[in-house]
Amino acid sequence: MPRPVAAVLCISLAASGCALDPFHRGQPGPSSGHGAPPTGSAPVLTSPPVVTSPAPGEEPSIVAPTPTPLPHERPRAPAATLSPASKALVAQAQAQRKKGDLPGATVTLDRALRIEPNNPLLWIEMGRLRMDQQNYAQAEAMGRKALAMSVGDDRSQSQAWLLIADSLRARGKNVQAQDAMEKARALSPK
Repeated sequence: MPRPVAAVLCISLAASGCALDPFHRGQPGPSSGHGAPPTGSAPVLTSPPVVTSPAPGEEPSIVAPTPTPLPHERPRAPAATLSPASKALVAQAQAQRKKGDLPGATVTLDRALRIEPNNPLLWIEMGRLRMDQQNYAQAEAMGRKALAMSVGDDRSQSQAWLLIADSLRARGKNVQAQDAMEKARALSPK
């Protein structure tokens, strides 16, 4: 690229960058160039201008970015449910827990997890079993795993936070347990 064209391009890019507020998420306002996003609309992300390479003998052109509206809320996921096979295994594991057969309940829940490894409800159930076995750290880990798998599913996230709160309380971490309990309440269905 010839030196004068490169200099003009650099100067024009620098000048255009100085005219915009670097932290502004909308279009510049008509008055000062630093206006707020239009009222009544969603925030907008804009990408930097794209400079296209010119053909020999032509000047470079700058293409303005297309604004992308930001979502107002996080998307909602459908509530997690158990498949019929997993539901039968969970019922069997719960009966084993009531009888005090915790190792048998573990084997049964492991079978359910092989069927649906990404189902947060199964991880919560396994965490409850770990609570019965007094393995509180592992119960918390399973609650956090369920939490990560249930983004957008408020009911499953609430149950996961309750499991985490119980495991923290069992280890004497009452302040953290209270925080987890508040998160569970905030997500619980009204």
